[in-house]
Amino acid sequence: MTTSLPPLTSDHSRPVVAFFDADETLIAMKTPFSLLRHRLRRRGDVTGAEYERLVEPLRRLASMGVTPVEVVSKFYELHTGVPWDEVVAEARRWYADLREVGAPFIEPTVARLRSHQEAGHHTVVISGSWPATLHPITDDLGVDLVLCTEPELDADRCMTGAIRHAMFGPAKAEAVRQALEKFGADPADCYAYGDDPGDLTMLRMVGRPTVVGANPRMTAYAAEQGWPVIPATLVTGTRRQPV
Repeated sequence: MTTSLPPLTSDHSRPVVAFFDADETLIAMKTPFSLLRHRLRRRGDVTGAEYERLVEPLRRLASMGVTPVEVVSKFYELHTGVPWDEVVAEARRWYADLREVGAPFIEPTVARLRSHQEAGHHTVVISGSWPATLHPITDDLGVDLVLCTEPELDADRCMTGAIRHAMFGPAKAEAVRQALEKFGADPADCYAYGDDPGDLTMLRMVGRPTVVGANPRMTAYAAEQGWPVIPATLVTGTRRQPV
């Protein structure tokens, strides 16, 4: 395992893409759950009791080893009938409030994102999270493209409780493939950053992958492959938000 990052490609005659996971890679939280906590608090759940009632069954599912998409499906079911545009508007308020107190960005990854942008590389977020919480963050960071899990909406733009497109596992690899085609980039020239085993399909698609954080499966795999690992150090003065 190494913490030394590969130098950034500076040949501007060839397009380069840098792919990033979002939750726990760029920012130290599961953003949909952070928004849910925020929404419930605004509706009077000052103690967090209602949040705990809703989320504890999802924690139990995750502890049983079910797939991430199964856990996320249960999360979406909690939002059945909720107007999507209302969720999006509340997410903008959530992020504004978060920025006021200090968003827990993962400093080494954000620094790397900035370096890619300064080098003229295309930046893409590929995430299992949803657009509501991702877009305020990626707009703030100046990310070029976001590919993520999408909710199913009914004719009135209310959430049905189902998922239209899930961005997990193999779907991440397909998203990378599509983005490479869109930008006309050679995967050997490109970069990817992820923290979780679910990101491996994305990381394996490029020539310059990097693991973020200390997940033991990820750091062991990185050591086997000779991939760099960077620490999930938070921006000074912020703290991770637990689910």
